[in-house]
Amino acid sequence: MSVDTSVETLLNNLRQLAVDPSSSQAPQHPPGALIARLRAINRNSNTAANSKREATAEVRTAINATNLQLQNLMYEKRHLEREIDKCRQFAFIYQDIPIHGMEEFEACAPEEFHTADIMEDDHQLMLSRLRFELAERQRLQAKRDTLDNERKAIVADTESFQKETDGLAKPLEDLGNLMLDVQHRINKLVPSATASPSPAPEAMTPQPTKSEELKDEPMQDASTPAP
Repeated sequence: MSVDTSVETLLNNLRQLAVDPSSSQAPQHPPGALIARLRAINRNSNTAANSKREATAEVRTAINATNLQLQNLMYEKRHLEREIDKCRQFAFIYQDIPIHGMEEFEACAPEEFHTADIMEDDHQLMLSRLRFELAERQRLQAKRDTLDNERKAIVADTESFQKETDGLAKPLEDLGNLMLDVQHRINKLVPSATASPSPAPEAMTPQPTKSEELKDEPMQDASTPAP
């Protein structure tokens, strides 16, 4: 029997006693026992209500805590989504740097830059390509610095040679002026040589020497007397 049925039965018995205490349909229990029982049922119902109320409060507290935790997770989710969108929209500097293409990267880069594990991961592949690009640019920069130092050394030597050549210009000019002055004085001392130069003498035929004549004459026989 439920509590509501027991309470209803007790209330009906009390009503009958209140209307006609000598009625045969009235319960045989004394009114004090019925009231005591009604009070016990009331206490039990209050105790049960308080217990249910406490249980409901505990469940409500747990639900509120869970709801608060869910709200925190949703807020953190939205925050992470916004951060992910910012990262995706962020203009990284490597996107504006011309780097080697994939074919050139695989052909020129060492083996450790494009292993199977790296080639399967797009992020690691991009990092490997950037590391290779950095190494290549450092190598080319070192070569450029070497060539630039060589160029500076050649320019310094050229400037030094130019200074020495410029230092010879004045002495050479003085020497040219001196030669012109000497030529002018020679022309004054020998005016005929400059006015009407004499014809060049004919080439003199060299006369044969005595020894050459003896060589050209036929040798006489020793037995033939000389004339």
